[in-house]
Amino acid sequence: MTRRVSSVWSAVLVAVLVAAIPTVYAQAPSDFATEPDKSMANAQESFVKGDMNKAAEHIQKAAAYVHKEGAKVAKDAKDGVMKAGDQLSKLGGEVKKGAVKSGDQLKKTFAQVDHSLAKAWHATAEQTQKSGKDASGALKKAGAGLEGAAKWSGTKLQEGTQASVDGLKKAGKVSTEEVGKFFKGLGDGIADLGQKLSG
Repeated sequence: MTRRVSSVWSAVLVAVLVAAIPTVYAQAPSDFATEPDKSMANAQESFVKGDMNKAAEHIQKAAAYVHKEGAKVAKDAKDGVMKAGDQLSKLGGEVKKGAVKSGDQLKKTFAQVDHSLAKAWHATAEQTQKSGKDASGALKKAGAGLEGAAKWSGTKLQEGTQASVDGLKKAGKVSTEEVGKFFKGLGDGIADLGQKLSG
């Protein structure tokens, strides 16, 4: 009887630990190499430790970065990026006041912000390519935003999208043929993740 209880308890413990994996996944600042994710990860870490002032400070730093990005993206995409920056600023204020009680609220907002950046940089890449210029930089930023959104939301990117993100990380200047392939892979991933985030 004790063995049976022990094995049931073990199974329950394993299930709880496996369920917690996505929650823990995007909390380490070392998981992110670029802004605004580094600041958002530092905010998440400070929040978990209970240092709301430090968490709010990191969120405001991320918001300032996002607002600066708004000046660099295509005109059509600027509004979405500015709204994402405003969303972060508001979240930072709420955290500082102690109104945010769950780290999941931070992650959800961070995923939405990264998704907005991915969409904006994807649109910028499209415009850049149409004007006959090199869209590699914009595509890489779109890939980084998409990957960040997936990490924050605990979502696994589809195989083709992940291949595009990985290919962009490794690539220097991207050939016209590769741009088309990466562009489609990122576009599909942005649309897919957008549905999951809004659902």
